[in-house]
Amino acid sequence: MIMPQNQADGLRNLKVAPKSLKNKKALRCMAIASGKGGVGKTFVSVNTAIALASLGNKVLLVDADLGLANVDILMGTNPEFTLQDVIFHGKPVKDVVYATDYGVDFIAASSGERDMLNIGNVRLSNVVNELLSFASEYDILLFDCGAGINNSVTSFIAAAPQTLIVMTMEPTSIMDAYALMKVARQEKLSDNINIVLNMVRSDEQGQKVFNNLTKIAENYLYSSVNLMGMIPYTPAVHKATVKRQPLISLDKDGEIAKRIKSIAGRIMGKQGIPVCDFNTDAFIKGIMNMHGGQNVLE
Repeated sequence: MIMPQNQADGLRNLKVAPKSLKNKKALRCMAIASGKGGVGKTFVSVNTAIALASLGNKVLLVDADLGLANVDILMGTNPEFTLQDVIFHGKPVKDVVYATDYGVDFIAASSGERDMLNIGNVRLSNVVNELLSFASEYDILLFDCGAGINNSVTSFIAAAPQTLIVMTMEPTSIMDAYALMKVARQEKLSDNINIVLNMVRSDEQGQKVFNNLTKIAENYLYSSVNLMGMIPYTPAVHKATVKRQPLISLDKDGEIAKRIKSIAGRIMGKQGIPVCDFNTDAFIKGIMNMHGGQNVLE
């Protein structure tokens, strides 16, 4: 079901600069990323969004994986329109926002569409400003980024004021998470990086992994990271994915739900997610670098 947003009807035609959001509702923004695929990043994004909504926040989750989107799968929806329709077919943002049964609204992205990786900077700038103008009616804006360290991912990290990196205890995941942190640090993309350890076999083991990662980051990157939480391994995640339902809604009182709600609480924390001052210039520059900086498809 497409969400009715009468209050946003007038906003979609405005080319609002990101800094003007400061005069609107205090929108808070976070990019959720991972060094490699298969670590449960979208699982964390979807379930954390629901947990944040359960705390009384109005949450908008945007599938920011421009090539391999799958938030809609975990949400159990089949959206007729996606962000691609906004960019290439002139759909207003309000027409591609979907309300879910879980208290979260989301915008789907397309999967396997190369056009999404070839976007002109003028067109992209207009869409980003339209999205931010629309999102100003929300409390929290979450971007579920793609995996890796390509420009699509780093652009969202550079533009959002806070980053959450999802990783597992596998050596490849740890190294790739560190690589993402290294890029973020060396290119000065973010000073606010947080970690969620997923599929943890024991808290003690998970804490050791995080402590080692922290030491490496402090010694070689001169940077600190925060541990937002650890999510235990459970076959229930696979079952929920097959059912196309968020696990937090299937087992509301289970251990995983408790852990995710705890993460949501820490995210809000003393200061909460930083107020969104989305750096559009950094975002556009990063996306354009994906195809040599050419202003294609203006």
